Amino acid sequence: MVRVGLIGCGAIGSTLAKAIDSGEVNNADLVAVFDLIGDQANDLVGKLKKKPKKYHEFNSFLRNSDAEIIVEAASQEAAIIYSEKVIASGMDILIMSAGALLDKEFLSRIKETAKKNNKKVLVPSGAIGGLDAVKAAKYEGLERVVLTIRKKPESFKDSPHFKSTVKSHSDLDKPKVLFQGCANDAVKLFPANVNVSASLSLAGIGGKNTVVRIIADPTITTNIHEISIKGKFGKLKIQLENYTHPSNPKTSYLAVLSAIETLRSNISGNIKVGT
Repeated sequence: MVRVGLIGCGAIGSTLAKAIDSGEVNNADLVAVFDLIGDQANDLVGKLKKKPKKYHEFNSFLRNSDAEIIVEAASQEAAIIYSEKVIASGMDILIMSAGALLDKEFLSRIKETAKKNNKKVLVPSGAIGGLDAVKAAKYEGLERVVLTIRKKPESFKDSPHFKSTVKSHSDLDKPKVLFQGCANDAVKLFPANVNVSASLSLAGIGGKNTVVRIIADPTITTNIHEISIKGKFGKLKIQLENYTHPSNPKTSYLAVLSAIETLRSNISGNIKVGT
């Protein structure tokens, strides 16, 4: 059994923890959870059949968890603060808050740390598909990559940029473009909503060159992600309509499922398709 540790016991981390606890992730055993908010860790462990150790202090979690791989399911800030320490301590890491990796300095440091310690950094595809096609097309040259994200206004209510441009999410009665620019800026302005733009950027032509459009749309009931790429291979358009996570409307349920599958496929020994 591969011993797994978890950073972040909110809605996303809890879903992943329950999947491991129920045996959905073959050969995985959740041995420790860490959250600065003690009640969240206590609540999660109370719902699990197996009882992983609870930690509210990171260094203690790192020293005593006995994990082989850590899943970050907290925030971009948490990914930046903790990831290098995890790898330097001899553990692989799965980063759900992929937006953190568009910070060039952080990306450079984590790559070097992973190489030095011979450890893996796993990044799930999140709420989008087609990344294999993007990576393949990049070999002969990509000319343009555009990601359009449509979500209900309430999904953005905690984002700094939304608060500065819209009085209240309930005031919108028609679609409104909140942002159009590069992925590097998008992940800073909407840190909890657009991690998929980072995954797409890493697979393709980088955060500076990936165009992101973010639309608050009160007329929809799902999270919609549209990918459009153009290159020497031709053109590709993909649209995904994702149900939101039951406990977190900011996140598409597929994003959580992709993390479960990334973890499962990397520790189960099964044949990996399209990786």
